[in-house]
Amino acid sequence: MSHSHKEHREHAPKEVSFFVITVSSSRYSKTQRKEPVIDESGDVAKDLIIKSGNKVIGYSLVPDNKLLILKAVVDAILNDRVDVVVTSGGTGFTPSDITVETLRGIFDREVEGFGQVFRNLSLEQPEVKSASYLSKATAGIINGKVVYVLPGSPDAVKLAMEQLIIPEVGHLLYLIRSTT
Repeated sequence: MSHSHKEHREHAPKEVSFFVITVSSSRYSKTQRKEPVIDESGDVAKDLIIKSGNKVIGYSLVPDNKLLILKAVVDAILNDRVDVVVTSGGTGFTPSDITVETLRGIFDREVEGFGQVFRNLSLEQPEVKSASYLSKATAGIINGKVVYVLPGSPDAVKLAMEQLIIPEVGHLLYLIRSTT
């Protein structure tokens, strides 16, 4: 590891504030009908954030609807207390999977390596293997904040949070907020 990576990590924020957004039309419909909703992926993300010593500032559940996805992410980005937004759901290839296409258009910059590394890690998972290339998971930077766009699978959320996001998000925030 180069000296600069070590120095960046030393200066990176030690506590990061997250906003979690689940994109799921079926779960959203249940909330509209006042039925109980189990959001395993959202719960996994929130639990791992808290266990890592970081904060969950907010949570929302939205349907696979371009405007509602945009509104939820923009509202979270505009919250001064939020550093990172994590979405789960809508990263596949069914007609309703529009989260990536919706958010990629508002990224100031895309963090291309995130999706590549996530798919490589997924390829190593015995239950995923070649299906790993069917995920459009990605990450981007908007207004000095990081947005991670994850699949809706609880296992995928756990993999991304534990192996990629939590270990490196402070470093990424330090880099994108640097003035030099």
